[in-house]
Amino acid sequence: MIKFTLKSLITLVLTSSTLFLTPMRGDAQLNMNRLAQVAKSCQEDILSFNYYKRMGFNNTDVINEYIKNSYNQEQAIRHCIYYRYHYSLLLTKYPWLDSTGEILPGYPGSVVVASLATVFGSSDKTSILDCIANQDVSSQECSLTGSIIGSGGFFRNTIQNWYTSYKVNVCPSCVLAHDEVSGSREEILKAFIKWFLTLEKTQRREVISLLGDGDEARELRSVIMGESNAALKKYLEVRQRVDEQEQEQRRQEVLGN
Repeated sequence: MIKFTLKSLITLVLTSSTLFLTPMRGDAQLNMNRLAQVAKSCQEDILSFNYYKRMGFNNTDVINEYIKNSYNQEQAIRHCIYYRYHYSLLLTKYPWLDSTGEILPGYPGSVVVASLATVFGSSDKTSILDCIANQDVSSQECSLTGSIIGSGGFFRNTIQNWYTSYKVNVCPSCVLAHDEVSGSREEILKAFIKWFLTLEKTQRREVISLLGDGDEARELRSVIMGESNAALKKYLEVRQRVDEQEQEQRRQEVLGN
């Protein structure tokens, strides 16, 4: 069970300045305020039954048993920190994404872009531009994008490894939207393509500059993922320090100091 004190953890995160990342395109470094906010939101949400209930999961016994497992807790917190920091970082770099609407009711286009960015990673070929240009969702060019957008089957039918999903960690309403059309990966992909084509030309270019096949796009995705990993590493370092401080405090209490 995770037993660290949230208040002391957040204080340490906010005041720590020992770990910085190489600036992203010369103007960014690990943001400790962002990390503190992400840590707080993850600890409040990711181990709470009510959070999963918002996604339509109603099996109380199964969910409570799952989130009481210490290994599941550890993995869930780690994934949540990474994904939420990654999403926040992406919205900071592309603030206009937050106001571009939804591909489906409850499923913002920004979440699709963010999830594609982290799964594409340093992939040699995403083919997303050809997929959108051809608008043939059954084509080979659309296979990778479609598999990411429509991944997960019916979320409410499975509990194993929930924490590995971008949608589960950052967008409960996206899980509901996904399950409404689950089994129709093509429908989700069609909705994404339609959303993309409503963007302004400059916005389309920026999305492709992040998700496309070029070297700069791969580098940009890797840099954003790198800072997200650095945030997770910092969080774990801080948590270890909190654990050590609390253990020492218990020792001193036993000795009557």
